Amino acid sequence: MGKRYNLFPDPKKGKGRMVLKKPAGVKSASWSKVPYQRHKLGGGFLRKDQTKWRRNIQQLLKATDNQILDMLMKDKFLPNWEGCVCPFCNKGVLGPLSDRPSRDTKAYRCNKKNCQKYVSPAHLHPLFTVLRGPEGHSLQVQATALLLRLAGVPLATIHLLTNINHKAIERLNSNLNFLRSGHVTQVEKTIKFGGAPKAWRDVEVDEACFDKRTLKPWEQTEKDAQQGKNTEWEQWGGLVQRGCPKSLVLFKLRPAITVPRAPGPGAIRKVDWTPVAQKWLKNRRVILHSDSARSYRSKVDGMLHDAVVHKKRRVKKGNKWVWVKPVYVKISTHKLPDGTVIKTKGGTQIIDRAWRFIKDRLRLNQHGKASSKQLAAQIRSAQYEYWHRNEDLWVCTGQLLDEYMRSIVTKPEC
Repeated sequence: MGKRYNLFPDPKKGKGRMVLKKPAGVKSASWSKVPYQRHKLGGGFLRKDQTKWRRNIQQLLKATDNQILDMLMKDKFLPNWEGCVCPFCNKGVLGPLSDRPSRDTKAYRCNKKNCQKYVSPAHLHPLFTVLRGPEGHSLQVQATALLLRLAGVPLATIHLLTNINHKAIERLNSNLNFLRSGHVTQVEKTIKFGGAPKAWRDVEVDEACFDKRTLKPWEQTEKDAQQGKNTEWEQWGGLVQRGCPKSLVLFKLRPAITVPRAPGPGAIRKVDWTPVAQKWLKNRRVILHSDSARSYRSKVDGMLHDAVVHKKRRVKKGNKWVWVKPVYVKISTHKLPDGTVIKTKGGTQIIDRAWRFIKDRLRLNQHGKASSKQLAAQIRSAQYEYWHRNEDLWVCTGQLLDEYMRSIVTKPEC
């Protein structure tokens, strides 16, 4: 007799699920005593409806030309060129910001006799432009488009709301991605995992695929061509310390070339994982949590390891073959070098959420595809947003632009 139809199925969440879905909803006392995140170094969850950014659309659109310049300079989006070296002759010094004759704009002017050129406040700026034609827009509109982009509004929606040319919006987005990518690459070099003298930190590792592409005949090796392998994958690995979102480190992998119908390139290979582990985790007093990939079993000094099996397995118990459900979180016991025994929860929940966060912010198209600089810049840009996801991205972008423009806006040597 088949299973009866339930007119009132069990709820999927809430207290009702905890009561009706036993024993899944009931946790033992020993399970509850071991926290998943043993150390907390960053801020907690912040509700979006309770956050406020420094600027909003009303302030940007209502501002006059003078007000928008003062506003962007105060927020460090635009540099102050006064008293700096002229970018055209590299000899003269720019004067104060003043009205430009026969134009409704303000500019700095070089004091060199043979130069006398005007320099716009947005000169050599990576995001703002001073153009004419369909791609030229005021600073108020450009700042509004940037604010919408930082808030996660799709580019097509920004075009509908602001009536900005789609190429100008795509250029703004692309330049922002590359700007963040360069910053993330430099900051990653200063990140260190663990290192606490008396506490062992929890670090999670995992890999993810973002896209794939078919290799051209001249891009394949002779051996791969004979075996019918012509698919290249965009696979990245990631490390993150629990309780510290700004410790997220990403590294690009070199997976094997596969056949077209392969579900994926497979787990990370030992040749890729060994140098990463030696660089980031050696002698750092960390407990590495991973899935059941064999590469993660390699021994590293100053590192302990546990793993969970994310795959549904068929195991023989007695004379019967039974299916074992996948395990996503489990309690593991570790004995430290000093003899102390600690219990931790193994799993890759945090790094898995980081992959979901990054994939939601990617735009895969003819420009952003596997093995392209555009896709790599998008991944790095999403990594930057993950670092600052509970902060004011308008303020963070101002600091990022200020850091970038310091190498361009220089003072004259005495």
